[in-house]
Amino acid sequence: MPKIHSCVFTLLGVFVACQAFAQAQPPQADAVLEDVTVTAQRRAQSVQQVPVSIAAFSGEYLQHRGAGLVEDVARMTPGFTVSHGSQQSNSILAIRGVGSVGNSAIESSVGAFIDSVYYPRAGSLIGLLPDIETFEVLRGPQGTLFGRNALIGALNITTRDPGAAPAATVEAGYGDHDRISLGGVVNGPLAEHLAGRFAASYVTRDGYGYNTFSNEHYGAREDLVARGKLRLDATADLSLLLTLDYARIDAEGGAIEVLNRTATPAFNARLGSLYGATATTADPFDWRINQDHRDDLRDEQGGVALDVRYQLAGLQLRSISAWRQWRADVLESAIRIPADILPRFTLFDTRTLSQEFQLLSPTGGRFDWVAGLFLYREDYDIDQGFDAGTAFCVPTIRQLQGPTQAQQCQAAPQYRVIDGSFAQDLHSLAVFGQGSWHFNEQLSATLGLRQTHDRKRADFRLALNNPFASLVRLPETTLDMHRDDDRATWFANLSWFPRSGTMLFATASTGYKSGGFNPEGSREVLGAGRRTFGPEHATNFELGVKGTLPGGRATANLTVYRTDVKDFQDRAFDGISFNVLNVGKVRQQGVEADLRWKPLEALRFVAGVGYLDSRYLDYRAAPPLPGDTTPQDITGVRKTFSPRWQLVLDADWTARLGGGLTWFAGAGWQFLGRQNIGLISNDNPQSEQGGYGLLGARTGLRSASGKWELAVLGNNLTDKGYCLTLADQPLGATLGAQDATNHSMVQRCVVGAPRTWGLRLRWNY
Repeated sequence: MPKIHSCVFTLLGVFVACQAFAQAQPPQADAVLEDVTVTAQRRAQSVQQVPVSIAAFSGEYLQHRGAGLVEDVARMTPGFTVSHGSQQSNSILAIRGVGSVGNSAIESSVGAFIDSVYYPRAGSLIGLLPDIETFEVLRGPQGTLFGRNALIGALNITTRDPGAAPAATVEAGYGDHDRISLGGVVNGPLAEHLAGRFAASYVTRDGYGYNTFSNEHYGAREDLVARGKLRLDATADLSLLLTLDYARIDAEGGAIEVLNRTATPAFNARLGSLYGATATTADPFDWRINQDHRDDLRDEQGGVALDVRYQLAGLQLRSISAWRQWRADVLESAIRIPADILPRFTLFDTRTLSQEFQLLSPTGGRFDWVAGLFLYREDYDIDQGFDAGTAFCVPTIRQLQGPTQAQQCQAAPQYRVIDGSFAQDLHSLAVFGQGSWHFNEQLSATLGLRQTHDRKRADFRLALNNPFASLVRLPETTLDMHRDDDRATWFANLSWFPRSGTMLFATASTGYKSGGFNPEGSREVLGAGRRTFGPEHATNFELGVKGTLPGGRATANLTVYRTDVKDFQDRAFDGISFNVLNVGKVRQQGVEADLRWKPLEALRFVAGVGYLDSRYLDYRAAPPLPGDTTPQDITGVRKTFSPRWQLVLDADWTARLGGGLTWFAGAGWQFLGRQNIGLISNDNPQSEQGGYGLLGARTGLRSASGKWELAVLGNNLTDKGYCLTLADQPLGATLGAQDATNHSMVQRCVVGAPRTWGLRLRWNY
């Protein structure tokens, strides 16, 4: 704990110094920060009044920063990261270093809600987010008020509702890699008491990379999002909001390069002898690859939601009904070598139906409360298989097993040599309530409780249509897997306002994530026992302070936390696939600080700091290092994806020019400290990545009336090369990538985006 104590006192000193310095400055006309309204507690409140560690951004701020994706928001938020594996749909949302892989059947550790509707799969959040009202990143378990349990945090995203005033916006842009963007919003009355809003966004670009193996560019992407809303104010007490949305992504996949410092002569020689070339290139970050690369993603989703609010005797009754479907069709070169061998195809299909009822008391009295009921159904199917590929039987099987076996391989089917399916249905019921006692204007206490019951059923089938495909999978049929999880989660908080604009709070809370089943094939027959894993639980303690300076020119928020995750759901790698299992206990503790300051009308500073002390409290059967078979005891080791430091700095300057023009400029910098970004928790030093910073900037002109704006935006301006994740080379032992003596393995780097720039024109009617 001494490191935590030292860090707390350091950041507390910064907090106090910033307050003192800002208070000493003379007041400036109109130098007032925007007050962001959030709904983290199911009521509209100022972010400074919510006793939760929360980073909140208005839609105007995100638009100004050019942030149109969830990963853009992560680059602005300490304690929140977004990464992905080889599949783009395999997204990982993590808060305070804890997250879940998005393309398996595991539940998400970070709950995601758009307009109060739950999005169960992280892969469904990789698209554009147009017309945002607020984007809230809630750190810590949110196990009481949100529709679905959120073990370690939640994303609460709100889009703009229809308004009575006619308005329209058109936006167009162009950037490098022939990036073209078009978008717009139309809003206005349609009839008496009826208003509508329609928002759409389209972006297309060429790929960042070039493949010398196929002599083709790769990485192109096309996004389309459309959302329509109708709001009917039927009476003074009854309103209905209908939302329909559709989104599509067509993408070719990013760079998955060999990390040169892990490449071995044996690996290069084995690929050379088998296929006449190696996958290792001169620079692992230049987006030039030499391997079979057919990463194609077709991602579609859509839904309809009805939000009904009714005022009854001072109470508000709210009903949120939603249906959604998400489908991601992926074709990928799973082995990633200079040969057509075992291409993998996967179809993820999720259909959800949810119904939430909320009853909210009036505010302003001694006691206010929220009570609710949440009903949820999800049908989740994963169909996954492999083709042989033109280089599987010859030369691969011929070189590894002999010419006779190669002939037998060629005589067997070449398509769908592995054919697997996984089908799961989930039924969930939750009852929740939370109440706040306001003893006086300065002191409040809040208690919340939620009881959740989850019932899951699943079937798994995998067949080998070519016996030589046993190189990567074994046949298995495991049916009627089932589990029932019941869990109570709670929230307790004490908030004290010693003076106007300052809040101190202490919170204790718990979080829960249900158990489930492993949906992928394996090189072993797992059976029902090893395919099933249990729930995960979190206990969290926080102390925080939120301060707003007189006049609203600055805010400074500081939170100290400790989170223990029990029965942690981790993943083991068998050389070609991952399987989830429950391990011991993880402790994530640290400090988060968010600072905003507007000393002048023309100048705004935003800063965020996150310090994370991470360790496995109990992990005595961790995966072995490459080439070893003995499980490790990594108790006391730092958890993966847990950088000690995260830092965000941003500044904006605005100046009035002649002729009714305004000039603006800004820059932002994100720093991520050293961390292990390996997808396997085996404490492999090869998976350590040093700290790095990413620099972005923007500048432009806008009319004094705000009618139009022209901006130039750039990201990763220093063209920093970095990895989002690292993974062992698939079939590493077979391909000579494993060094059993040194317990090392060739590592594959999912490369981060290179330097990009874009020009954007926005016109408001």
